[in-house]
Amino acid sequence: MYKKAFIMTKLPHAGINKRRLSKDIDNTKIKRLLLNNIENCKRIFLHKKNVEFYYYLRNKENFRSFSFSHNKNFVLQTGIDLGKKIWNLKIKIKTSFVIFGSDIPNINFFSIRLAFNILKRHEIVIGPSHDGGFWLIGFANRKKMSYPFKKIRWSTQHTLTDLLINLKQQKISYDFTEKLRDIDILDDYCNYKIGYK
Repeated sequence: MYKKAFIMTKLPHAGINKRRLSKDIDNTKIKRLLLNNIENCKRIFLHKKNVEFYYYLRNKENFRSFSFSHNKNFVLQTGIDLGKKIWNLKIKIKTSFVIFGSDIPNINFFSIRLAFNILKRHEIVIGPSHDGGFWLIGFANRKKMSYPFKKIRWSTQHTLTDLLINLKQQKISYDFTEKLRDIDILDDYCNYKIGYK
């Protein structure tokens, strides 16, 4: 059975993505960043055996109108917050999968392959980010588990800590793949531009 990798993204349109970052960076640059990252992910998974690449989208119809190459694998997001959106995807997918955002410029196949290897031994894999959150999460989907995203303070330095507390309380096994930087605020963008991972 194929493993699945999902890139979670909104419609890549100037003005509706990365609102915290848009306070300091021109929206055109943000749109270019996201589109470049989407294309990079597509290249990473091109011709990779046993891994199917999907887009996890808010709006399929409008997304398809943008002039960049893509394949036919789309799943529409459902849920009122990030935790619910990830969990609803988990309910739909019956095999092991990972999900990550479209704001990870240094994403690479080594990190993804390591994540899937971890899922052979653990129920969850996490890709920590430098801001106290996580850029990737994946599920082995071998065992039933309860909702792991209760009371998480999203988009704060406490996000990962809150998740780990929940996992430990439920005795869900987990491990980490490579730590990477996501682009949420000006400092992230500046560090990305000077080459920090």
